[in-house]
Formats: sequence, C-alpha cells, structure tokens
Amino acid sequence: MNNVSLIGRLVFDPELKYVNDDRAVCTFCLAVSRNYRNKDGVIPTDFINIDIWGRRAETLCQYASKGSLIAVEGSLRIDKYVNKDGQNRTKAIINAYNFHFLGHKHRSSDHRKVFEDKDIFKDVINDEEVFEGELSEDQIPF
Repeated sequence: MNNVSLIGRLVFDPELKYVNDDRAVCTFCLAVSRNYRNKDGVIPTDFINIDIWGRRAETLCQYASKGSLIAVEGSLRIDKYVNKDGQNRTKAIINAYNFHFLGHKHRSSDHRKVFEDKDIFKDVINDEEVFEGELSEDQIPF
C-alpha cells in the first residue's frame, strides 16, 4: 500500500500547466515540519514536491498561494532520470489525489478583511442593508 498524508504550508505559489493541451497539472512544494526538535532546539522541516491533476489542480491554483496551510493525500512516486552530466538520479514526488484547505495564511478576527480583495464580495460587505432589515414577499426570488 502506497499512501501518504501530509500537512504543511506552500513554499511558493502553485504553478498550473496543461499537458496535451487539456489535462491540468498543478506543481507545488509543501514545507512539512517534523515532530521533534534537533539539538539546537530547531524543528526540522522537509520540503516536498507535489503534483496534483485535473479539476483539483485548477482549484488549488485558484485559491491557494504561498503560505497557505493545506493537507494532502496521495502516493509516493520515485522518478529516475539521467542528469546533464550523465549521472543517474532519483527524485521523490508525491502524486496527490486529494487536498484540504486547513486555514488561511492571513489571520484576522474581522471577517470583512478576509474578503475585501475579492470583487464579488465588495458590494455585499459595504452594503449594510444586506445585513439588516427584513425582506418582503416581493423581494424573495422563489
């Protein structure tokens, strides 16, 4: 059985590419802390390369950015290749099949700040009538 579960933060903004002009692949690196401190009191961190495919790739690239905290489920893949100097090399990559957003990199107690940069929310946030008052039967769309 080849299952990997990781929780960490994105090291850089995820990169989206299309293979064969139609299949999306998102490549990113996840910083994952170990569960101990070394002799200097520092918690070691591993930087793990991850690929995710299809619609999940597009979703991750749309909503995640450097510093986002996510959980990833996938399998370990070992790629073997020959570098430009003719040496045999291996590279470990996680082939993710699922992910979960665990938190936003911006911690804010004011919910309005989280959405203030999103154009679709600006009118709702600034329009106090949306949050106050009652709707008449004519205003209900169904």
